Amino acid sequence: MSLESIIKKDIITVDKSKTISEIQDLFEKQRDLIVVSNGFFYEGIINESLAYKLNYDPTTTKVKTLMKVAPKLSGNENLDDVSRLMVESGFKTLPYVLQDGSVGGGVFADDVISQSRSVFRNVTAKDIMTPDPVTLDVDSTIGQLLSTMRNSGVSRVIIMKDEQVVGIVTLHDIIQKVIKPKFRQKRDSPIGEMKDIAEGSVKSIMTEDVKSIDENANAFEAFELMKKFRFSSVVVTRNRHLSGILTKEDLLKHIASIKVTEPAIFLQLSKKGVIEELEYDPETIRRRITSLTRKYSKILQNSTLTVYVNGDQRQRKGKPHVIIRIQVNGPYVKTSVTGDGWGIKNSLVDAIHKLEKVLEKDR
Repeated sequence: MSLESIIKKDIITVDKSKTISEIQDLFEKQRDLIVVSNGFFYEGIINESLAYKLNYDPTTTKVKTLMKVAPKLSGNENLDDVSRLMVESGFKTLPYVLQDGSVGGGVFADDVISQSRSVFRNVTAKDIMTPDPVTLDVDSTIGQLLSTMRNSGVSRVIIMKDEQVVGIVTLHDIIQKVIKPKFRQKRDSPIGEMKDIAEGSVKSIMTEDVKSIDENANAFEAFELMKKFRFSSVVVTRNRHLSGILTKEDLLKHIASIKVTEPAIFLQLSKKGVIEELEYDPETIRRRITSLTRKYSKILQNSTLTVYVNGDQRQRKGKPHVIIRIQVNGPYVKTSVTGDGWGIKNSLVDAIHKLEKVLEKDR
C-alpha cells in the first residue's frame, strides 16, 4: 500500500508565534503538533516533552523556542523509510510537506504499524521486545524515579513489588501528573524548580492498569493491545514474570529493518541545546557503530542497534556531560549498555567498550 493512502489531511497545526500556554491543551488531541509559519509552511514539531520545561514561563515562551526540526515526508517514501525516520527523530507523527513548503497532512505511527501487519506474521513479542527493562521498587520516591530515568536514558520505568509488576511510569505520566498541574497553577509567573515533588511517592503517579502479553504471543497482538487501551507499550511476561517490554518504537524498528541485510542502526539524539555543543556529528557516531557491527557480524546478524544520546547541563572543561545507551536486539544477543563521560567521544568509547565485553562473552 502506498504512503499516500495513510496520509491524514485533518491534522492539528500550530503557529510558531503562539505561546506554550496557548497550545498546551491541544496535546490531549495529538501528541506531536506540527509547527507552521504564516498558517501553512512547515517549521518543525513540538510535543509534551519539549513544551513542558520547568525553567520556562509558558505564558511568554513561544513555540518556536522549544520546537524541534523533524524529517518531512514527500509521499514517495516506503513504510520502512517512514519507520526509520520516526525512530530516529523520536516523533510518532511526521508531516507530509508539499513542494511549496506547505503542510499537506501528516502520517501517524499507528497507521504505519497497522499497514505493516504482514511483516509481523511469524514474529513473537520476545523476538523484538526490549529485554531487562529498567525497574524501580514501588516504595521509591519521584526523585529516585527521575534520577533513574535520566541516568538510564529511558522514558518509562516499570514499578515492582515482591518481583511482580504493579505499575509503570512514563514520561507522559510525569508530565500529566506532576509538571502540567504546576503549569496551570503558575501561568502568571515563571516556572521554578519543583524541589517539593522529589519526595513524593512513585505510587501516586504510576499507572496501575498495566497491560501484559506472553513473550510467545504474536508481536502484532501487542500493538492491538496498545491501540485498544491507548498505551505506548505493553509488558512482556514469561510464566507471569517480567521478561521485557514492547513499545511502538520496537515495532517501528522491526518494520524499518525488515529489508536490511546488515544490522540495522538507529540513532536518537535528545537535549537539543547540549547536542549542538558536541564535537561529533550523527554520521560519525553511525560510522563507529557500523565498524562495531562488522567486527561482530556473526553474533549481530539480523539485529537492530539503537543508540540513544542524551546530555545535561553539567560541564567540565567546556564539555557537557553525555550519556550514551546502546540497545541491541537480535536472535543471538539482547542487551543494553550505558556509557557516560565528558563530551560525546568519551561517552561513546565507554559505551562501545562495555558492549564489546558483552559481545566477546557471548560470541
